[in-house]
This record gives sequence, structure tokens and C-alpha cells, in this order.
Amino acid sequence: MTMLPIRGTFRIIDTRPDGDTLSFLPQDPGFWCDVPGKRIKRNVRGAGKIRMDAIDALETHYEGVGPGEVHQPLELGAHAARDELLRWLGFTDITWNEKGKVTASTPEAVPGYILAGGADTFQRCVALVGRGELPPDLENGKRAVVTTDHLHRTANHHLLARGLVYPTFYSRFPRDLREDMAETTRRARAAKDPDGVWAHDVTFEQGATIEYLESITERQVILPKLFRRLADHIRLFGPSLTCFPAYLAGEYEEFFIVGQSGTLNGLQHIVEIPGNTIRMTRLIEDVVIVEK
Repeated sequence: MTMLPIRGTFRIIDTRPDGDTLSFLPQDPGFWCDVPGKRIKRNVRGAGKIRMDAIDALETHYEGVGPGEVHQPLELGAHAARDELLRWLGFTDITWNEKGKVTASTPEAVPGYILAGGADTFQRCVALVGRGELPPDLENGKRAVVTTDHLHRTANHHLLARGLVYPTFYSRFPRDLREDMAETTRRARAAKDPDGVWAHDVTFEQGATIEYLESITERQVILPKLFRRLADHIRLFGPSLTCFPAYLAGEYEEFFIVGQSGTLNGLQHIVEIPGNTIRMTRLIEDVVIVEK
């Protein structure tokens, strides 16, 4: 699979960046039309929102079914991923308001590039994110095969290697890049950086004990994909997990497990729920979501 290199700038003033989402303005906004999938939603300047490929950061402002927004534990990794992403790109002296919006930064914009794979259902560009100039073997606006060397220059790989984000793989993501990111995940999990998610994660071993919504918004770190579904379920039906497997089945999310034949539909196949505790039975780097 090829990706589309696009050169431009990252600007964060008047936006709410998190650990895997930020705004990007191409030098030539016309290149947005060459990104496959849904039409990229743009602001009046021509900037679009980037959803960083193959990673998933803790939620800092998740809306879901509402009312209002919820977040994952901000001091246990959610802010660390966001802050490291912006530092890595070159932003300093960032001022935030009470709603998590940037009101000032130094500099106001930084040069960089994306390697665009497509667009998601929210009209965001799904991409690898790079800083500075494009690698010399890539040409602006010309589709190219992305190698692991290119991958290792990106913020996606950097954040995963630091253990600040989880991996999340989709079937269109190139297999060689996925295998590299999976191995990077295993090393990060073993290292357990105290600022990262693996020092606090309860998704795969002990499990998360659910007593109320704050169990996952303030106290326990879990996989963001599972958090979003749990947060919606709790806000709709309360903290009981009795019907949660049926709720997951209703999502009808198709995926496969690396090394196994066939696909499964619904995350209920890879979770177990003894009482009010939920635990995933497969490591997330072994799960690949099938794109329609």
C-alpha cells in the first residue's frame, strides 16, 4: 500500500490537540482531494484534522453519547502523550484555557509533513506525522511506498516507543509497518515508562473494576477503544456490566487475531467479565480491525 506525502505546517492555536489528533495545513490544500476515502473536512484556512495512524492516545475530551465530555485519567498519561507530541513537533510555551484549547504557542506554527493513508468517517485524515522536511526519497504530493525507516521518523512511532500511547491497527495499514509497531509496543510495555500508559494499564492483566463512571475517568487506565465503549454504556445504562457483552456485539466490529484464521465480530469475543471487572484476553497489538 502507498501513502501520500504532503508537506505543510502544524498550527495549534484555537484548537484542542490531544495525543493522537492535531491540525495540519498543507502548502497546497488541493492535495486533500487526493486522499482516498471521505472528503477531508477543512477550516477557512484550508487546514484539516489529522488522526494519527496506528496509535490511540488516552482520551482528554471524549463526547460520545453525552451529556458533556469525559476523559481518561489526565495525570496518568492523557496529558503526557499530548504534551510530548507537541514538544516533539517543536512547540514550546503553550498556553491552555480551562477547556483544553490552546490560546498561545511559541512558535505559532511549525513545519512538517504527513504520510496520508486515507480519511475516516469523521472526515479526518488518517496519517503518519513527521516534523521538518520530507525525507529526501519522498516527493510532495506523489504517492509512495512507506518503509519502516520512514515510519521511525514519525511522531506515531516515537509516542509508541515511549509507551505514551497504545497501538491500534487497521487492515489497510501495511503489514511490515504493523509488525514493526507491534514489536515496538512489546518493548515499551516491558520498559513501563512511569509517564506512559504501561505503568498504569489494567486492561490486559488485572482488569478494570467498574463501580461508577469515575472508575475509568479518574482512577484506572484502560485501552481507549474499550474506554469509549464503557463510558457510553455507563452513561446510558449505569455501571453494571451484565449487558455490556451484548452492547459490544451491537457494535459489530470485525477484526482478526494475528496468527489465527478467520475473523470475529464484536469485541465481546476478546473480553471476560467476572462480576464487575472487565479484562481483555488478547493483547491489543495482536488485534487487527477489518476496514470495509
